[in-house]
Amino acid sequence: MKNILAYTLPVIAGLLISGCAKLEYSPKDSVPSATAINNLASAKAAVFGVYSEVQDSDLAFDGWLSNNQYFSDEAAFTGTFPTRLEFSQFNVFPANTTMAAVFSDFYDVINEANNVIEALEAGGFDDVGLTPAVINSFLGEVRFIRAYCYWYLTNNWGSVPLITTPTREVTDEALQVPNSSRSAILDQIVADLTFAEANLTTAGPSRVTAAAATAMLARAYLTAGDYATALTKATAVINSGAYALESDYASGFSNSSSEAIWYLNFTNVDNNSLAFFYFPSGLGGRLSISPSAKLMSSFDAADLRFDATIDTSSVPGTPFGIKYSRISNGTDPLYFIRLAEMYLIAAEAAAEAGDFGAANGYINTVRTRAGLADVALDANNYVDLILTEKYKELAFEGGQRLWDLRRRGLATSVLGPLGYEAPIDDLWPFPQRDIDRNTNLVQNAGY
Repeated sequence: MKNILAYTLPVIAGLLISGCAKLEYSPKDSVPSATAINNLASAKAAVFGVYSEVQDSDLAFDGWLSNNQYFSDEAAFTGTFPTRLEFSQFNVFPANTTMAAVFSDFYDVINEANNVIEALEAGGFDDVGLTPAVINSFLGEVRFIRAYCYWYLTNNWGSVPLITTPTREVTDEALQVPNSSRSAILDQIVADLTFAEANLTTAGPSRVTAAAATAMLARAYLTAGDYATALTKATAVINSGAYALESDYASGFSNSSSEAIWYLNFTNVDNNSLAFFYFPSGLGGRLSISPSAKLMSSFDAADLRFDATIDTSSVPGTPFGIKYSRISNGTDPLYFIRLAEMYLIAAEAAAEAGDFGAANGYINTVRTRAGLADVALDANNYVDLILTEKYKELAFEGGQRLWDLRRRGLATSVLGPLGYEAPIDDLWPFPQRDIDRNTNLVQNAGY
């Protein structure tokens, strides 16, 4: 059993424009969101407000990226924050404030989405521009984003509280939300994504689209072990004609990439610190996170992706990730879903069905773009080869490496030498402040 440290952290009330609050907060009086949406313009503003929550600075680096990367063989901790070091050491305390902030921020986004969903479903708008189709498309956007937050929550914490209605006035009773089973969380994710897939009419990639929902369903069904449906969803995106792999891997991280399915957009005014955290001090950064030695050695010498992922020459002796490179203005897009992932999901799903001809075609499409020779998948090697390909292709883009190792039952064998211990490290602890305030929330085993 790993170290346990419990504490109670007083928090200051937070009030968002639609009246949502973090689960552990005691908010001030709030304005019901339904009164804030009365026409097309206010509906758009409310939806964009949900995207704004997704851009939260804690989520942008710690939530969407680094926590999962530290907690794997993908990245090395090279910063100074002890709470981030805990992730790198596979020893996350319930009192970890970085984790607590991220956990709460996911629920901030969810609560913002729940407010908008309730207001849009209430209807009664006078604006003729708010047709049922427009309303359903807005609902599809926010339901997708809610699903995406629950995707991170359940993959990292497991059986989390499932909340699908707004929390405006947080009383003691309202705080007592019990854990929901992971299957219930996944069912809600699939329901939200299925609605989004059927109703979204938006154009991406900086906003979620029907194709993005299909792509996320491919991830969800792969995780659930429904390989036939995962293959159907992944190939639907591949064959849609809407996307194409860039001939140059590095071009896949621009704001105009042909393989971008969904990315989070940032501007000079509304920017991020991603490059700052990945870049060394000599180039204006902090270097809080570096590529692991294992990740660097996993690339073949001929792999064109290496030089577009890791810089080993600008600062001799200091390798650093370069997928986020706009150190001067912080406008790097945060890529959530790219077409290459769909090829690798399709490869795994086809291999699970024993169709190695199709699986080879999918994985070798990705390898050809990387400048690599074809591989031949078979029943004995396909898991290792596909997960290794995803490891390199999707490095520094999210939590896929950790989640892949866990879902295939490989986390202990691969990460054990680094300090990973099952079953305790198969999930992170709930923040102690949430355990203290919510008597119905059961702490994950071992903490």
